[in-house]
Amino acid sequence: MNEEQETSKSLMLDRKLLQKYTAAQQDEHEVITTLIETLTKVDDLPNDQIQQVRDALFHTDFPFLLAMVGPFSAGKSSIINALVGEAILDVGPIPTTDHIHILRYGNEKQESRVGETTTVFNPNPLLEGLSFVDTPGLESVFEKHDSITRKFLHRADLVLLVMVSTHVLSSSNLDFLQELKQYGKRVILVINQIDLLEAADREAVKQFALEQSRLHMGMELTIWMVSAKQALEAQRQDPRDEILYDESGFAEIEEYLKESLNDKLRIQQKLETALQIATNVRGSAVKLIADNAQTLTEHKKTLQNIESQIDEATRAQQRNVDEGLAEIKGHWEVTTERGDEAIQELFQFSRAFGQTFVGIFELFGIAALIRRFGKRTRAEAAFDKHEVDKAISKVPESLDRLTARLEGRDLQDLDGLVAYTKQQVDELPDNLRKKMIGTIQTPMNYNRSFMRNVRGKLDDLVTDARRFETTSLDNQLKNMLIALAIWQVTVVAVTAVVTVTSANTFDFGTIIAFLGVVALLILVGMAALPFRGWLLRRAYRQRMTDLQTEFLKLAQDPLTEMVKYGTQLRRDSVEPFTRLITAQNDTNQTLKAELDTAEQAIQRIQRGLANF
Repeated sequence: MNEEQETSKSLMLDRKLLQKYTAAQQDEHEVITTLIETLTKVDDLPNDQIQQVRDALFHTDFPFLLAMVGPFSAGKSSIINALVGEAILDVGPIPTTDHIHILRYGNEKQESRVGETTTVFNPNPLLEGLSFVDTPGLESVFEKHDSITRKFLHRADLVLLVMVSTHVLSSSNLDFLQELKQYGKRVILVINQIDLLEAADREAVKQFALEQSRLHMGMELTIWMVSAKQALEAQRQDPRDEILYDESGFAEIEEYLKESLNDKLRIQQKLETALQIATNVRGSAVKLIADNAQTLTEHKKTLQNIESQIDEATRAQQRNVDEGLAEIKGHWEVTTERGDEAIQELFQFSRAFGQTFVGIFELFGIAALIRRFGKRTRAEAAFDKHEVDKAISKVPESLDRLTARLEGRDLQDLDGLVAYTKQQVDELPDNLRKKMIGTIQTPMNYNRSFMRNVRGKLDDLVTDARRFETTSLDNQLKNMLIALAIWQVTVVAVTAVVTVTSANTFDFGTIIAFLGVVALLILVGMAALPFRGWLLRRAYRQRMTDLQTEFLKLAQDPLTEMVKYGTQLRRDSVEPFTRLITAQNDTNQTLKAELDTAEQAIQRIQRGLANF
């Protein structure tokens, strides 16, 4: 294959790699953009973490970032200067870097500072494929320096943890290794100032670092043993002193940057860094949602308890209604029984003989004259005797007690339910309590119109039952007694006439037979009285049953509405709390589903990157 074919093949590979990168980058942007929308809805997720994900959106548009981190005076700036071959960054025995320095490729040397980041442009060829990041020293006497470094760390594609050979993997460095592991960053240990050690000591230090990296990172990290001092001395020579440069350990770094860290690896790492940022913050969001879910689980139990209380109150109120209506029905039935007994007494057979004389008085108007001086009619007296009115008067009393009991139970339950719910609201985390819209409180007014709207009709039914045709009943009794008197007088008169005119012609047997017929006719007349009473009793029972049915039916609907109203009052009084918990639970489930979808999308992209 000639040089032209090699160049053509290389261009085709570069073009194909660029196409893959562009497609993956666009895919990442869409996934991360959607993730950001979800993250902004997660309660208590720190803004700086959301900003990290926003940074990830732009991260792939920047060159490969190789970040130098470590204690101050470890030689981070010196290592960068040694690699590029000139003193671009300041170095000194005290902390000289108080903000982030990014060394990038540029056609001209210039600096630009925005906030805590200074970008230094330099035309050095080494910077064409990557950018160096010099960070403030960890454990600096200036706490702000440490904070700046940690805030920038998520943007690094590759981290070089720099430490002095005489203080390898101090406790603070080990802690930082653990932190880098949590970040998911690719780390290389750079042990500087090896020129201070003997050859044997260098190997011991390296082995110690390997063992500690296995222990704290779960793997053997790549370790570069270097001397920035020797590398700078080698770079000052013209041409460069390659032997000294190689002895400084920088030749290995340079080879790695030029050969091992090729375009494909840098592209993969750039895209993976953005995904890692998104994954880390997504993990924080998932944990917050899980914590919120745990909190909501406790308060969902409160919701269930509230709903249970409301359901039990509804059932209790319905039992009150059923028991109250049963009591009212009982009063109707007692009224009916007593009225029936009163009518039966007025029309009983045993009184028929005596009632015949009353009928005669009625026939001749004597009874009417007597009634003028009496206070009550016979029907009224009978109904009073059997306390019919007393029984029916208990119906409205029972209805009043029932409605008062329903209202009293509602108000009592509302006070208890509101007090219980307020206590639960006080136990909510601040972030949830602030989201509650409305106030948990007992309603100011109670609607009493349900029964009021039908009370007039109900009272009319009771009045109808109270005055059950006593006048009509008296008239019926009067007419019946007159008819009985006429019948009996007629029978007696006919008997007398027949006896006077035919007594001489009757033998003993005929007389006996005749008297039997007369007695039978008298008995028939007397039997008519209880028969008529039976008919009136049946009519009375039917009428009372109809009134009772109508009364209970008319009362049932408003009472049922009162129960529903009380149930709704309870729900309305605690609705701000129940709405909050329900909405938060729904939101949590939605956010969890969206974060799960984001995780699946990230894993899909990562699988694609592995096949670059």
